[in-house]
Amino acid sequence: MVEQGIRYREKYGWSKRWHSYRNYARGIFPGYDSSSDGILPYNLVYTMLRVLVPNVYFRNPFINITPRLRPNLEISAKVVESLDNWLISELDIKSTIKSAIHDCFFTNRGIIKLGYDSLFGFSKDFTLDLIGMGSVTYTQLDKKGRRLEYNINVKPGMPWAVRVLPDYIVVPFGVKTLDECPWIDHIIIRPLEDVKADPKYKYTRDLEGTHMELLYKDPQRADFYRELSKEVDLVELHEIRDLREGRIKVFVPGYDKWLRDEEDILQIEGLPFVSFTFNEDSEYFWGASDVQIIEPQQLEMNEARTQAMLHRRLALVKFLVQEGGMSTDEVDKMLKETVGPVAFVKGIPNQVVQMLQPHIPPDLVQWVEVIRSDVREIMGIGKMQAGEVVGGRKTATEAQIVQLAHQLRMDERRDIVADALVKVIRKINQIIFDRWDDKRVAEVVGYDAAKYWVEFTKRDIVGEYNYRVDVESMTPITKALKKREIVQIIQAIGKHPRANVDYLLRMLLREFEWVDALKLLPPAQETQLQPMPFGQFAQLQTRLLQNPEVLQERAKRNAEVIGGAL
Repeated sequence: MVEQGIRYREKYGWSKRWHSYRNYARGIFPGYDSSSDGILPYNLVYTMLRVLVPNVYFRNPFINITPRLRPNLEISAKVVESLDNWLISELDIKSTIKSAIHDCFFTNRGIIKLGYDSLFGFSKDFTLDLIGMGSVTYTQLDKKGRRLEYNINVKPGMPWAVRVLPDYIVVPFGVKTLDECPWIDHIIIRPLEDVKADPKYKYTRDLEGTHMELLYKDPQRADFYRELSKEVDLVELHEIRDLREGRIKVFVPGYDKWLRDEEDILQIEGLPFVSFTFNEDSEYFWGASDVQIIEPQQLEMNEARTQAMLHRRLALVKFLVQEGGMSTDEVDKMLKETVGPVAFVKGIPNQVVQMLQPHIPPDLVQWVEVIRSDVREIMGIGKMQAGEVVGGRKTATEAQIVQLAHQLRMDERRDIVADALVKVIRKINQIIFDRWDDKRVAEVVGYDAAKYWVEFTKRDIVGEYNYRVDVESMTPITKALKKREIVQIIQAIGKHPRANVDYLLRMLLREFEWVDALKLLPPAQETQLQPMPFGQFAQLQTRLLQNPEVLQERAKRNAEVIGGAL
């Protein structure tokens, strides 16, 4: 089944071309050799990648959470919101999303794997008592206490989310989405020494290195791994998450024993993977990537640029001299850089010497611009979004129309990435609700704009919530436009008694990079030193909401703050 899944990826995802697509962004093209007189490339792939990523990824990811079905979960939602936004920073999910966007550009799939405690498969059979964290399962160590995992964003007793190269993912033939996937295979390359020392694996005594049978079938990676295998013995592990049986299984090609075959306790609301695609194929899981779509234009651009380069060389000034009309010494005089040289010819000068200067066909330059225009149209990226200077004067209305057309294309991709982030956070929360049995502490902003250290257990926060990516976390078109929008929001709702004007003003101050928002606008009161039990925090916040005097005082303070700020 695995080999059939690999054929599915190769035939309908064109995975054998992915390495070439990445090489395009590296500036490596067919026929190009930087040490010789090869082609002259113009890197459209790199240009589009550098325009796409800043327009799509999250500058400062922030999740807004509201309770679903149960209104009395409103206080719990504030704790979960604070916890999730801390985890986004702590687990470096911003970088994970950014790397997945890169993958999607080249392969049409961005894939994120989620887990708990261990990068290579959580097991509840290993527990340690850690100071400040209580009893946690720690599966990153061997029996001697040495580390077997080296990703610093995967921490003991914590959920995690990492990007996985689509090259190492196999899904069943014919599957269209992960939501209907009965199993998924993640190919993992680990040193033989670590595999044998990892207590999660069984029957490793007779295991040998360089089990790379399936990856060696990919000629683009075979040389790399053969070279790497000279330094360290490697093992190709296939970690299968079987949704049908609810188990995690690990095998090595050519080895007759399962290294793992046990219950997969992390299969909560489906498989622990999230994927997204920019060019959805309604029939197949894999599909045509952005680079695959613009590859013909990239190769044609290289050819046109190369032809222009050759014509330029031909167009250098040349001289036709009548045979015997000038001696070698006189030719040298004429070609020297000395100002006003005098050369003697045998005969009438304009008949003995004639200058020849071919021209560069103007169609070549025009054709290059046509290709660039085609790529921008395909990607939905205009000259302004690519950072180019647009000639001619345009009215504000014309510029707005162009910007709206661009936004329609980019907003779709932003929504795709935002949906993926929401799925990641939702799955992380389900892991937390299942695994965090001990008390935890989170820093929560209350309705009075003060910060509280709140002590909670999973019973206090378990529930169904609505998740929404805050628009403040998306990369803005311009800082000036974003500032105007924030000011408009403050003016519209700032005098409402429940409006958190401090938050809006901090968002406004964040757009001035030379200002420390927290120092200029500190919280309403100092954070308490001792953690507050969740029940006490909930009672305090409920009283704040139910006390009309508090709300009136807050509305008055909001009006004063707005008047002073605007």
